[in-house]
Amino acid sequence: MNPIILVTGATGNTGLPLVEQLANTGQPFRAMVHSAKNEGLAKKGKAATVAADFGDIPSLERALEGIDRAYLVSPASPDMANYQKNFVDAAKKTGLKHIVKLAGLGTALDSPVGLLRRHADIEEYIKKSGIAYTFLRAHFFMENLLGSAATVKNEGAIYSPLGEARVSPISVQDIAAVALKALTEDGHAGKTYTLTGPESVTYGRIAEIFGGVIGRKVTYIPVSYEMALDGMIKSGMPEWFAEDLVRLLKNWSDGKGNILSTDVEKITGRKPISLKEFFFKHKSLFIGTAEKAA
Repeated sequence: MNPIILVTGATGNTGLPLVEQLANTGQPFRAMVHSAKNEGLAKKGKAATVAADFGDIPSLERALEGIDRAYLVSPASPDMANYQKNFVDAAKKTGLKHIVKLAGLGTALDSPVGLLRRHADIEEYIKKSGIAYTFLRAHFFMENLLGSAATVKNEGAIYSPLGEARVSPISVQDIAAVALKALTEDGHAGKTYTLTGPESVTYGRIAEIFGGVIGRKVTYIPVSYEMALDGMIKSGMPEWFAEDLVRLLKNWSDGKGNILSTDVEKITGRKPISLKEFFFKHKSLFIGTAEKAA
């Protein structure tokens, strides 16, 4: 049986868990990676791997040959809209029937956030292509909170400029689970799903949950947007991306991140992973050597 599903970004934040979940179904599929050296990372179960580049339409056409359904995601980039439109053009030429595209919460053509405008532009392009679609608009990834491991472990603190604003983080495992259903079941064409975790929380509450899991106090320390931007850039993040993330955080501070959706449970039949469950799974990252030994 030839693979009829393609996963782009197969070694990425959501692509890799989707590859793993697809592998567990036992059905063949194709995993697209940027470079041949990454093919081993995406080769799970009955996956066939293919190297292709979003800037190279012939390589995309080869990756899409014989494919009916595809998961579309690409790295954040100023060229993201053009790259994903290349994929749509290749998909039309090869006869793809259904695109499941990952976007972000708040995707809109008039968003103040550049990445969200690009996602909206791509969604419109897909609609006009005539290819069936499912759009997944996901909130803040829980996995991003793993970046606080060092400050939790060494300082007993987490930092954010969000103040009392509420967000509803979602695990990439749940995003992948919804994508899996959209790729393997009928009834999702033409749908846009809002994907959030099961609770809307402030960063103060996130600190409390951290503390409850690791058994010691964790404090939330507010910082300015300027400090947050400076920290992102110093960590090596491209300046354009850091500036866009600050615009996104400001959007959430205006209340636009305080959204709860039941779409994950409706589609997968189970509640999304909670922050407490997530932190317990990754507890070892947030405790010191002595605590591990104990």
